[in-house]
Amino acid sequence: MQKNLLTQMIGEKATCAMEVLFSQQAENAVKANAFIIAEIFDSAHIIEQLIEQPLEARDKAEKKLIKSFYNNLTLLVQKTWVEKSDEALKEQVLFHLDGICAALKEKKYTSVYKEFMLLLHDTVYLLFGRQAKQDDFGEYALRIDPEFGVFWQFLKKTSSAVPKSESIGRIYILLGMCFLANY
Repeated sequence: MQKNLLTQMIGEKATCAMEVLFSQQAENAVKANAFIIAEIFDSAHIIEQLIEQPLEARDKAEKKLIKSFYNNLTLLVQKTWVEKSDEALKEQVLFHLDGICAALKEKKYTSVYKEFMLLLHDTVYLLFGRQAKQDDFGEYALRIDPEFGVFWQFLKKTSSAVPKSESIGRIYILLGMCFLANY
């Protein structure tokens, strides 16, 4: 993916925010840049509640987000037409969604991180089919839906390894949930 196209679609500030977010710098830098990415997803107010509010308010907002994510992803996957060969993957996504959301309710971010990111990849595959496996999918996604294109870039960059801290992993998971809870 050319940085130039991403910058054209979302602007220099957001492109730089994504770079910092992916570099797993200090937790404060990741938090600050998560707000910028959340703005692209129209979720800055949600991320603010999830990160900056007192613990009780954060917990309440997080439970609400997990429920919205679960409900929307279930509906999205169930209503997506797939090739007969992908029916098993569709069922697998729905099965894993239950376990992942249960773990997230218990705040087990690190232990569920890789499975969560795989779930997001599988969901994208179900939505876009073989196109999602193509090398130029990132560019394609940015051109057809810049918001989704940013989500795809986010997913590609954050899913490769478990973050160095649980709080950074939590931020990545929350951003992924924010996007798909409202997609």
